[in-house]
Amino acid sequence: MAERHTDEGSLPDSGRSPDGPPSEAALGLRRRARIGAILLGLRTVVQQLVVFGGMVWLARLLGPKEYGTFWIVQFALQFFTFFGDAGLGAALIQQKTPPTVSELSTVFWAQLAIGLGVVALVYVAAPFAVTFWPDLPERGATLLRTLSLGFLLAILRGLPALLMERELQFGRLAALDVLLTLAFYGTAVVLAWLGWGVQALVVAVLAQGAVGVVAAFVLRPFVPALVFDRARFAPVLRFGVAFQTKNAIGFVNGATMPVLGGRFLGAREFGLVSWSQNTAWFSLKLVEILARVNFPLFSRLQDQPEEFARTLERSVRLCAVATFFMVSIFLGLGPGLVQVLYGDRWLDALPMLYVFALVITIGFVSPIFAGALDAVGRPQIVMRLSVVWTVVNWLSLTVAMWLSPTRLAFALGLSVHVVLGNLAVIVVMKQMFPSTRFLPVVRACIVACAAVAVAARFLALPWVRGPVTLLLALAGSAAMFALVYAAIDLRGARAAIDNLRRKPSSATP
Repeated sequence: MAERHTDEGSLPDSGRSPDGPPSEAALGLRRRARIGAILLGLRTVVQQLVVFGGMVWLARLLGPKEYGTFWIVQFALQFFTFFGDAGLGAALIQQKTPPTVSELSTVFWAQLAIGLGVVALVYVAAPFAVTFWPDLPERGATLLRTLSLGFLLAILRGLPALLMERELQFGRLAALDVLLTLAFYGTAVVLAWLGWGVQALVVAVLAQGAVGVVAAFVLRPFVPALVFDRARFAPVLRFGVAFQTKNAIGFVNGATMPVLGGRFLGAREFGLVSWSQNTAWFSLKLVEILARVNFPLFSRLQDQPEEFARTLERSVRLCAVATFFMVSIFLGLGPGLVQVLYGDRWLDALPMLYVFALVITIGFVSPIFAGALDAVGRPQIVMRLSVVWTVVNWLSLTVAMWLSPTRLAFALGLSVHVVLGNLAVIVVMKQMFPSTRFLPVVRACIVACAAVAVAARFLALPWVRGPVTLLLALAGSAAMFALVYAAIDLRGARAAIDNLRRKPSSATP
């Protein structure tokens, strides 16, 4: 792995000067990185608690149709902003030398011009979005135009956030992220409670953007100069466009949900599908965090195949435990969980919730293995697989909507590429790292998941009548999952506990 320069905002791989022990600068950066990792971890915990609580309250206050309308309009905006975001901020993060005031100012004015152009384009094209999604309300064009202002506000806070990232000011970044989350869900819940409907979500986006701009410039002051350097802007633009092109695959794959779902199902049915997917796949938050944290660790172990394989297995085991436990809860206590937390109006989403929960039992694999492949310098493998399963996703969903334009058929069609793609990733990983075990690692999780799902469905679910009985059922399910898992794989259970207790090694960032 090539050495990264300290002025790039990250540590050299060795953390040592060429002539001996680590320099004071390297020690300072390492210390700030450790503190930053802790702060980002705390940020993630707080954010997910706020997100979960906000999702529960919004689901109780709003209906599936409001949710579906918002996500359709949000995607329509993302379509314009994706092509309007040239990845200029990523270019400044990537360059080795710290950006000058002239470069920062040039990018600031360029991004502002792009943002204003996107707002103007959205204003003109908004009626066509309503034509494409006929189930949108008459004010759909107004909602889209209003949301475009949120994109403009996000651009304005981009440069201060970029500088905080380059300067390893993780504490301030964590504070900014938490403020953004609180601003959105706080505003949305209050306005939804006042009866604003889908407009509560739109106004919440604007409130989030306004709070983000003020907070970003307070946490990292930056005053752009009245300058635009064309010579320095050209290389930044070239890298930014290339960077954004790489993200196009994920954007096209994710577009199947709102394009086909919103078009063929309508706002309410699409709202049920999108809610069930987001709820069933909530455990992926842990997987994504672990994959991000493990990337530098895998990078340092790429020349130690046995240790690499064992570390990869530990990651799979930890994510499998969290994922399969969540799946057992959805399958066993799904009706009670939905009714108590979200309300009766979401009970129609239960069949899709079961489908997406079963799919995630294999869908959690690809983020972990993708990070491992990136660490050994083989990101092109994941990119090729991504292209294939994007094509499969569009084909399977198109066929599903042609055969039966129902929400359950949509969920089944959407699941095809997840299952096939993750099976392909497992095959590739077995070829590249033959000593890595997968089925023996997750076998105990599969048995524990099945046992808890059956017991919770027939023994605990009939007694769930409110929050207290739901908490008791969840606690009992967790205890049973742990006992069954330990009975089948005691060594794996001890290893998982040891990993949680273990102090970070020298290879840990």
